[in-house]
Amino acid sequence: MGCVRILAALLMAITLMLPGQAMAQELAKSFAVLPFTINGPDKYQYLSRGIQDMMISRLNWDKHLEPVGKDRIAASVSNAPESDAAAVRTLEGLDADYLVWGSVTILGEQCSVDLRVNGKDGSAWPQDMQTDIGGLIPALEGMARQVNDRIFKRPDERKVAAEDKPVNRMNPELIFNERKDGQQFYLNPQFRYSGGSDTPGRWKSPRLPFTAQGMIAGDPDGDGLNELIFISKHSVHVYRWQEGRLLLLDEITPSQRIELLNVDLIDLDRDGHMEIAVSGVFEQKLDSALSRNAPHTPNSYIFAFEDGHLKPLAEDLNFFMRVVRMPPNFSPVLLGQKAGRLRIFDSPVHEVVRMGGEYQLGKRVALPEKANVFNVTYLPTNDGYKLLLVSKDDHIEVYTPGNELQSTTLDQFAGSQLGFEIPDTLTGLGTAKDQYTNLYYIPLRLVPTNLDGNENWEVLVNKNISVAAQFFERYRFFPNGEIHSLFWDGVGMSLAWKTRRIKGTVCDYGLADIDNDGVEDLYVALNTYPGNAGLGERKAMVVSYSLDRTKTDENSPVEREQ
Repeated sequence: MGCVRILAALLMAITLMLPGQAMAQELAKSFAVLPFTINGPDKYQYLSRGIQDMMISRLNWDKHLEPVGKDRIAASVSNAPESDAAAVRTLEGLDADYLVWGSVTILGEQCSVDLRVNGKDGSAWPQDMQTDIGGLIPALEGMARQVNDRIFKRPDERKVAAEDKPVNRMNPELIFNERKDGQQFYLNPQFRYSGGSDTPGRWKSPRLPFTAQGMIAGDPDGDGLNELIFISKHSVHVYRWQEGRLLLLDEITPSQRIELLNVDLIDLDRDGHMEIAVSGVFEQKLDSALSRNAPHTPNSYIFAFEDGHLKPLAEDLNFFMRVVRMPPNFSPVLLGQKAGRLRIFDSPVHEVVRMGGEYQLGKRVALPEKANVFNVTYLPTNDGYKLLLVSKDDHIEVYTPGNELQSTTLDQFAGSQLGFEIPDTLTGLGTAKDQYTNLYYIPLRLVPTNLDGNENWEVLVNKNISVAAQFFERYRFFPNGEIHSLFWDGVGMSLAWKTRRIKGTVCDYGLADIDNDGVEDLYVALNTYPGNAGLGERKAMVVSYSLDRTKTDENSPVEREQ
């Protein structure tokens, strides 16, 4: 009898479940996005797949609209439909409910976007838009929102009531770009520049007695505790965070004639202890006979930090250096570049190797023509990687692995106050009065990372906030900055999140546990900005943001800004 009752209960449960499952299947629809047709120069053909990926991510609606796999589309569809009737036949072949397809026509810097959505019942919704290359991504974003709103009747979940469950986004000081529907964040994006210096999640150091040229955090002595290595104009300084302040451990001045440019950490000899690599350059006066027809001369150093003291391992290296994570493994590699014969960055970039106890230039690295040791990094993507290059005018250029330019950011990033005044002479002339100067400012580092652990890597980069710098080329003492996290969305670089505005001139940044509490921090080294008249009073300091990378505990209280 008991078995009969159990069987009856199971049958009843199955009966009750089936209508719900059938309803879920009826509610869930499918859509297919075809590769877009690109009418324009070959260098823009990558947009075909990029726009396809972008549209899939923007139109995907969990439990309501599911995308047809790209492999299945590639196997079934060879060309874009020529008419709405052909689009319906394509839908039948894919067994999908909606077909999204279109084209982009590019003439010079202008482009037109034609987007069509077809339903299997024969209905059609066309859209078109005119824009320039720099506005293509926002235009596509807007068209995807219109498709969601007008065709799929998808609610704008950014307007959902405040009682919806928020998502932990690492730190309340970070302002997120709400790309995913249904996400609610601690911080309202409208509060873009609000917040004081004592906001939870943000720590600010006391001022240090020098102006910083750069900084990096890591563990050079291998004791399990991170140090902060600063460079000022002529010196290297090692600090450790201790009881809410920075304690000076050691400092060294290689030469008063050498201006230090950047600092990196890398374990070159694989002994578990990271060496400190510092690029430097001989200071030269522009009116000197030496500098009139010759570039600045590199003079770089490698130090160890042992028993609380800096120890020179290599001095007077005749090349500039920078650590870059190289594909395919994206392991850190020290790159080097000698000064060119006619221009300072005319020479190729090489890997730095240690042979016979000496540091030398090894294998050449294939880079775009405008690349140098300071302005490139590699960003991993789900289908390989992109090479990022900071141009002379502070725009980020995106290249394929074959060094083909794909995209350039509309905004400026990574600008610094540190650079060269490079003398030059008009062709055929050689007198001092014919001499003029070219300016090259060394960009700040680009930091690839994957903080959220998804398939898209991001790159951390500074965005300077200065009205004067937009009009005056030589004005580089930026009063404010913001750290932006950018990602490749298949078409260009898009914003994932950013910090609130930081007061001061940012000179470096990175990711490390700077206070040795077991939690990774986003740290920003900057120089205070006392105004145009206080150039000699700029002092270094550090701002850090503790990054909570755990998932939200729904049972814990969440503090939300209103």
